[in-house]
Amino acid sequence: MKERRRLLLLFAGLLLLSVVLLRFQVQAPTAFRASTAPVTRVGVVAADNLRRAYTTLLEERRLSADLRRLQVQNDELRQRNELLTREVSRLRQLQKITATQAPNALGVAQVIAVDPSALLARLTLNKGERDGVRVRMPVTVPGGLVGQVTGVSAGQATVVALVDPESSVGVTLQGSKGGRGLAHGMPPDRLRAEFSRGVPVKAGDVLVTSSIGGLYPVGIRVGTVEKVLPLGPNDVNRSVIVKPAVDVGVIEDVTILEGV
Repeated sequence: MKERRRLLLLFAGLLLLSVVLLRFQVQAPTAFRASTAPVTRVGVVAADNLRRAYTTLLEERRLSADLRRLQVQNDELRQRNELLTREVSRLRQLQKITATQAPNALGVAQVIAVDPSALLARLTLNKGERDGVRVRMPVTVPGGLVGQVTGVSAGQATVVALVDPESSVGVTLQGSKGGRGLAHGMPPDRLRAEFSRGVPVKAGDVLVTSSIGGLYPVGIRVGTVEKVLPLGPNDVNRSVIVKPAVDVGVIEDVTILEGV
């Protein structure tokens, strides 16, 4: 009996203790939870921002690499386009010259050097003996005659232009005016042509190649008479100053003719 009473008292005491402990259980204050919530949100937002920044950085690097690759491809395509454009221009030049000046064109060559001397007018071309170039071959452009080949190596050729002091070319008045003369280079950028006194040459007349000398095809434009010099009492010939049709200082490509 006493044992049973003790058990009942022990049970009642434990029950009471449980009630008391539950009543005074420690809980996080609402204010504390509210104050820690922003910190938690900041951490989450910061982590998300870092992830996005890293992803953006990788994407920018990928785009930069793509941009560099596309720029390289664009440069290559532009260079190819320039080469094709240049080649088309050369083919058109060749076609025009064979149709209007001479049908026996050897080909188009590039001017790779110009003599810097003010007293000479000589060009260096990027074609030579292995390309079929020979001395005395005429050199021309669609605008008119340039000169003739005077020196050849395996891969290059030297051209003496019409305004060089060692150059001479037979000329005649364009059209039905007739009258043949001989023009010599007069540095730095003119020619001096001699005609007989009876040739009615005047300023503005166009001079073209004649059959004199047998070097150049007939009818290629040489230049325009700029001035007729006064006749002296003992002059046999009439002298004129000629502005050449071609400025050799600016041409880039020329056509080499087989000759006559």
